[in-house]
Amino acid sequence: MMNARSIVSAALLLAAAGRAGAQPSISSEQASCFRASDNQVVHATAGNEPAGDEARLYFRWTDHGPYYWVDLEHDGPGKYWAVPPKPDKHNQQVEYYAALFDAAGKELVRSDSHKVKVTGDCKVELNPKQFGVAQNLTIGETDDKQARKGVLGFLCDGIVTRVNPQNIRRADDTCRTCAVAWFLTTPVLAPLLSGGLVGITTIVVDKPEPSPSRPPL
Repeated sequence: MMNARSIVSAALLLAAAGRAGAQPSISSEQASCFRASDNQVVHATAGNEPAGDEARLYFRWTDHGPYYWVDLEHDGPGKYWAVPPKPDKHNQQVEYYAALFDAAGKELVRSDSHKVKVTGDCKVELNPKQFGVAQNLTIGETDDKQARKGVLGFLCDGIVTRVNPQNIRRADDTCRTCAVAWFLTTPVLAPLLSGGLVGITTIVVDKPEPSPSRPPL
């Protein structure tokens, strides 16, 4: 007949075996909406995560080409969140799912896919950490055709790095170029010819007229 100590030891062994044999899982929340031209936070929950795991949120403009992805930030045991880029004015619906990977980068499991409408009055609240991530986004690609292009259906705001399907990182020159082009819409560009050299430009910015409440510069 087993004594109390033996029973406890057997129960612990069974529990450990159960944990070892349990399969990992992940689920992503159904967001109520995305706000046009603004960031949104998506939460995910995982179970039986392996050591050194990685989680991603795959997203796209619904029915418009292959997915992109952003990292799911770990927020405690089994808790994750991610901030996709801002939907542009043409994007009326975002589709996404979460996926869990092992330390070697092998996909273990993915969640169900969700489709969420993009509206102009969706309430969005980001905490300081989430806002910081939104300003420094790394966007992963799943198709080589996504290279050297903007993220289809989303604004460039906050996108600084891209990762190709071979997991090679690079600076997002496309969005950086868009930002420079936007900046140059107000200044006037004038070619400068000096010493026989052509192609050197200077940027001339007209100073605004001082207002009654602001001293002249």
